[in-house]
Amino acid sequence: MKRNVFLIQTLFLVGIVLCGRVEAEPLLMLGGFRDEGNALAYQVRLGALLQEPVRLVTDDREGQPYYRVVLVPRGRSLVVLKQQVAEVGVTDVWTWSPSVSPGLAPANSSEQVLTRASAVSEVTSQSGSESVFNSVSKVRTATVKARPSTVVSSTSSSTPMQTRRFQDIQTHISGYLKTYGVAQAALRTDFFSLGEIYQSQSSGRLMVESFSDSVVFQMHYELSPLSVSRSLGADSLTYRIVGDGYRWSDLEASLSNSEGSKTQLYQNLDRFNVQIQTESYDVTIGRQAIAFGSARFINPIDVFLPFNLRTFNTEYRTGVDAIRVQRAWGDLGEIDVGLVFGADADPETSAAFLQLRNNVAGKDFNFSLIEYAEQTLVGGGMQSELGSLGFWLEAAYVDGESNYVRASTGVDYAFNEVIFGMVEYHFNGAGSRRSEDYLSLYETQPYQRGGVFLLGERYVIPSLAVQVSPLLSFSVQGIFNLEDNSNYTMLSAEYNVAENVYMDFGVYVFSGRGLMLSPQQSLMLGSEYGANPNMLYASLRWYF
Repeated sequence: MKRNVFLIQTLFLVGIVLCGRVEAEPLLMLGGFRDEGNALAYQVRLGALLQEPVRLVTDDREGQPYYRVVLVPRGRSLVVLKQQVAEVGVTDVWTWSPSVSPGLAPANSSEQVLTRASAVSEVTSQSGSESVFNSVSKVRTATVKARPSTVVSSTSSSTPMQTRRFQDIQTHISGYLKTYGVAQAALRTDFFSLGEIYQSQSSGRLMVESFSDSVVFQMHYELSPLSVSRSLGADSLTYRIVGDGYRWSDLEASLSNSEGSKTQLYQNLDRFNVQIQTESYDVTIGRQAIAFGSARFINPIDVFLPFNLRTFNTEYRTGVDAIRVQRAWGDLGEIDVGLVFGADADPETSAAFLQLRNNVAGKDFNFSLIEYAEQTLVGGGMQSELGSLGFWLEAAYVDGESNYVRASTGVDYAFNEVIFGMVEYHFNGAGSRRSEDYLSLYETQPYQRGGVFLLGERYVIPSLAVQVSPLLSFSVQGIFNLEDNSNYTMLSAEYNVAENVYMDFGVYVFSGRGLMLSPQQSLMLGSEYGANPNMLYASLRWYF
C-alpha cells in the first residue's frame, strides 16, 4: 500500500510539473499527414464518428505540404470539443498551438475554414460510435446529420466582452432511447443442456451540457431495463452492469427489489463533471470518460473499464471519477496527467496516469505511465501511414502480481468510397496457450483489476464495412484465437429508418471446442469461444 500511495502521488506531481514547463495556446488536432489522400480518408473516417465538423488544413513543413485534420471551435469551447472526441472513443488526439493558424478563419467568421474547400467535404455523425466495430460501417457516410439537441442560451448583448466571459452560457440537452431484442440459441453439451434464452436490453440516456467560453458542466444519467426469459446464471457478456470500479462513491446500480428477478432496472450516473479551460490548462474534475491508446480493437494501454468486444451498447465509455489536467506541448503535442479514484478514494483501488503525445516527422507517438490497482504500466505507441495504408502499433508492459506484455498492431485501407477494411494482431501476455488454464485466469489480478478480458495469447481481428447506400450499411468482424482455434464472427446491418432513427440487425456465430473434462475430472473450457451459444439481435435507436 505504501508503494502504491507513493507512486500515485509522485506520478501526479511529475505530470503537473511537466504541464507547467510548456506554453501554448491549444487547438484540437486529430491527425497530421504527408500524403493528401491519407489525410482525406482519415478526415472522412473521423467525421463519421464525431459530433463537430472535421476540417483539413494545409501548411508547409520542411518545404513540403503537411495536412492537418482538425476540429475548429467556431465560437465553442475547446473543452467541449475535446470531451466530445473522447466520448466516441477517439482518444489519440492532441492540441495544436501555432502562432498563426494556416487556413483557419476567425471563430466568428462566416468564411470556410479550409485551405482547399472544394476538395474536402464536411462530415458529421448522428450516432457516434455504437461500437468499435459498428463504427466502421459509418466510415463513408457523408449524409448523416449531427445528433440534435435542445439549446438554451443566456447572453447579454449589452455586457462588455471583458465581463461576458462567464456570462454567455449555453445549455445542450440531448440523449437517446435504445432497445435490443436478443435471441440466444440452445446450448447442449455432454454435461448439461440449456434451452433458448430471450433478452430485452433497453437504455435511456439523458445528457445535459452547460458551458461558457471557459467553463463546462456535464451530466449524463442512464436508466437500463433488462428482461430475460430465464436466469442466465452469470453476467451477460453482451450487457454491462456498472460496478464500483474507479468510482469514489456511486448510486446503487440496481433499482429492483429482487436480485433474482428476471426483470431488472439499472441506473448509471455516468458523467458528472466540471471542466475549466484557461490559457494554459484544461482541467476536468468529476466523473468523466478516460481512454488511452490508438489501437482499433484491443488497446493494451486502456485499462480503465474497457468494453468486452461482445457488448452491444458501447457508444459511451463508462465514466470514472478523476481529476485530469491537460496542457499543450509545443505545436503538435499534449501532456495529460490525472488521478483516478477508486471506492472511498482508497489508494489500493485508485490510480494515477501520465500521458504524452506528439508528432515527429509526420508520425504520431504516445507514451503512457499508469499506476493502478497495485500495478505499474509503461506503454507507448505510434500511428503512421504505409503508402495508402493506415498503420498503428501499441504495446504495454505491466509490473504487478504478475508481469506481462500486451501489444496490438494493424492496418486499415479504404478500397474505394464505400468499402473500408481493417485487420489487427493482438498479443496478450496475461493469457494462456492452454485452454485448461482459462477459468483460473479470471481470479488473477490482470482480469480482476487490469482491464484484460481475452483468455488466449495470440489473436487476429479482421473487419470489413460496406456502405451500400447513404441509409444502409453492412459490416463483418471476426476475432480468431490462434492458440485454441476458436473464433466468433459478427455480421451486422444498419438502416437509417428516419431522421435520428436507426435499426440494427446482427448475428454472433461462435466456433470451437465446447466444455470438456480436465484430467482432474472437473469441467473446463475446451476453447475460448466454443462454449458460447450463437445469438441473433435486432435493435431500434432514437436520438433526440
